[in-house]
Amino acid sequence: MKTCVVTENFSCDPSKVWLYLTKPTLNGWRKDVRDYEESNGGRRVVERHTDGSTTEMEFTRREKPRSLSCNFQNGKVSGTFTAILLGGGDSTSLECTMEVKGLGLFAKPQKLLQERLTMLHNALGA
Repeated sequence: MKTCVVTENFSCDPSKVWLYLTKPTLNGWRKDVRDYEESNGGRRVVERHTDGSTTEMEFTRREKPRSLSCNFQNGKVSGTFTAILLGGGDSTSLECTMEVKGLGLFAKPQKLLQERLTMLHNALGA
């Protein structure tokens, strides 16, 4: 299992960051997601990616706009993701923790997480 922690700052309200984190197709911010569907009151999410793969997530915590946690599965890769949002008004600090199993010897979960956070920065203009 590999673990990484990444902290990013955004110059917008935590509610906006939280909304984008929970809606991967909002304004097309996740360039790697073709479409997604929610079920069970938003607790289960299936993302269909542009490369044909599918990621299934089950949220264990969704406290708007402060935190979210989920377990995910994409093929043989599985793990957990947790995001904690701090701040208010026009400033948000986002701390993300990701634990991943099944990526192989040379994969880097921090790089995967950083790619998504870069997309989020671009979408929010923050």
